[in-house]
Amino acid sequence: MIAYKCKNCGGEMTYRGTGGLVCPYCGSKSFFSDADFKGNEEFRKKLLQFYKAQAEKKELDYDADLLWFCAGSDSFRTEDGQELQIEYMRKDETEGYTCYLARESVVYVFQTRREAAAFSAGVNRMAFPPADDRLHRSFPELRMELELEKGAQALVYRRRPNCYPAELFAPWSSEHLAWVISRMENICCALAFAGLEHGDLSPTSVWINPLLHEGVLFGDWRKVRSLRGRGDLLALRKTAIQLAKNTREPPELYRFLNSAPAADAYADFAAWDRVIEEGFGGHHFIKMNV
Repeated sequence: MIAYKCKNCGGEMTYRGTGGLVCPYCGSKSFFSDADFKGNEEFRKKLLQFYKAQAEKKELDYDADLLWFCAGSDSFRTEDGQELQIEYMRKDETEGYTCYLARESVVYVFQTRREAAAFSAGVNRMAFPPADDRLHRSFPELRMELELEKGAQALVYRRRPNCYPAELFAPWSSEHLAWVISRMENICCALAFAGLEHGDLSPTSVWINPLLHEGVLFGDWRKVRSLRGRGDLLALRKTAIQLAKNTREPPELYRFLNSAPAADAYADFAAWDRVIEEGFGGHHFIKMNV
């Protein structure tokens, strides 16, 4: 354990979440320099792990999610006699399952374990580039699975704060629709890397975080199949048109949404990037008021 003494009062300083140290006695602050890390790479790694854990903790602050509210609750009995109670903001019923938007989770309750297994198998077919440590956030992250009475099953996935179906914020102005399209293009490229076609890309399956400009693909993962064509890229355009307030401005957006997809997801993303440059004046983070 390495201890740092306060230069002002001599007290032992503690780590603070913004990249340095603070004295709990006199309040003095200090920040690390390269000289502090010289010859101590192990300490540098541990400090970076600490900062990463602090950042992740902040990301999962559900008290900061001011949009969520409880609209109802459903309860189920697990196979071992326990009760699963789901307080939800929204629930959508699809053939074979019901999807719940809960406070910290997206919960799928399947009528049969066979349907649950097919869904889970679809999600598990995803693969990501080895060097990418964030792309998995754009796809369902399993928290737990529960076997329910009468052969039913629940799959519980993480819902990060402020993450909601894109249709809840419709209609989208063009400047904000642009980053939603970018996230869908990201998702389609990830699917292409895994050699998959999702088959259910829609305003209800694309979830977004309007504060961080992140996107997550939920929907029906039972429809996943090996990549055969450009179905997801066509669905991307249809979804964007359904979400849009005005597809005619800028003209580059209109031409893109009414064009045939490029040969593959990577080429399509490149085409969309030209729309960003020519139609929106480049990449800019524009805060969205929700």
